[in-house]
Amino acid sequence: MSTHGPSDTPEDESRPVLVVIGVVAAFLYANFVIDWVLSDFTGMGKIVSELEAPGEPNAMLLRVTDVVCAALVVSLLPWVRRRLPPGGWRELAVWSVVVFALGASIAAFISSPCGPGEVCDSSSQKLQTSLHDGSSIVSDTALYVSVAAAWLSTRQTGPRWFRTIAWWNFWLGGVVASIVFEYFNVTMDPEWAVGVSQRVHILGISIWIVTLGVFASGWDRDVAPARNR
Repeated sequence: MSTHGPSDTPEDESRPVLVVIGVVAAFLYANFVIDWVLSDFTGMGKIVSELEAPGEPNAMLLRVTDVVCAALVVSLLPWVRRRLPPGGWRELAVWSVVVFALGASIAAFISSPCGPGEVCDSSSQKLQTSLHDGSSIVSDTALYVSVAAAWLSTRQTGPRWFRTIAWWNFWLGGVVASIVFEYFNVTMDPEWAVGVSQRVHILGISIWIVTLGVFASGWDRDVAPARNR
């Protein structure tokens, strides 16, 4: 029995390439792992944006992978939209991901001007920092708006695994991890905690990107609709 009715088409039943796209995009979003390996397993306590500043050893690689990730995530959206039940929540879920991708790309092009330990005190540096940070905040916020909208869209129809991941990811990855990161970003005590907490938040987004890939693939089409949460 199909989860979402006659709009589904037979060719959508198995799309493993979409899962691969989701996994690759998620790995690229968590590109701090790449920097960590290339930096001899150091730097986990540093803010990721500062690692993309001009002059940092892996800055260009990190910025390029951000943009590639954004493009891959957007490529999943036609199949994600097809699987979500029609309505306003579906449109919000899909278009919020577009905003996420645009914000991430802008933040990659307008990088943080200062690396770890540097002080950005000129007016141009402060403006660039504001543009970068603002783009990042818009991107992250839009992603978690999409997570919430995806849960609301599927709360009646399922699939249950999808809405369950959306529920927990929103609260743990979106709300709790963000609050913890902001606390350590203000207090800087201990100093390494701000970087670690930011990476937990990033991993929450990566988990959702994988979830979108699996959902888009339609592997669970024959699973009966789950009951309400």
